Amino acid sequence: MIALCDLLIRCNWAKHILFLADRVALVNQATNAFKKFLPDSSPVNLVTERKGEGRVFVSTYPTMMGMINEMVGARRRFGVGHFDLVIIDEAHRSVFQKYRAIFDYFDSLLVGLTATPKAEVDRNTYGLFDLESGVPTDAYELDDAVGDGFLVPPKAVSVPLKFQRDGIKYEDLSEEDKERWDSLEWDEEEGAPDQVDPAAVNKWLFNKDTVV
Repeated sequence: MIALCDLLIRCNWAKHILFLADRVALVNQATNAFKKFLPDSSPVNLVTERKGEGRVFVSTYPTMMGMINEMVGARRRFGVGHFDLVIIDEAHRSVFQKYRAIFDYFDSLLVGLTATPKAEVDRNTYGLFDLESGVPTDAYELDDAVGDGFLVPPKAVSVPLKFQRDGIKYEDLSEEDKERWDSLEWDEEEGAPDQVDPAAVNKWLFNKDTVV
């Protein structure tokens, strides 16, 4: 993202840039990254430097919402056209309700970053950018990241769970659990069983109501 900012600045496409994140820790992280890789942009952390001036401003959504109407003399500090580029970190979160007003207010290029885009009716990340659902502008897939050496593939680990493997036997229960067992509403004709086999436990755990 910083490389894109650098390119747009050098091509005079972006004079001022706004980077938005939903947590202070991410704002601090982004500010430090800009200071390290693009120091000439004079990045400003609006959470801690509300009066700071630079080319790149980094902020949380609440901070920017509070500053949109902030006045400097007779003018707004951040007018509609103040930013040429607005970047949304974790674009699948926090941008579909009241904070959507930020993107409706600024007349700028809009870039969203997310590893988990949403395609729900009321939370459609693609709709925010006028994209077809499920078709991002650009994607860096897991297989590519693994092939390039940035990530490692997931590895399945078998974790033996006693009840799922062995079932539940009445005789192995504690006295307290035996009392709870006896108090359950079992079949009146068959009565309380001596055990519940593994297949029954797994059928109860893994069903369409609990596993999507």
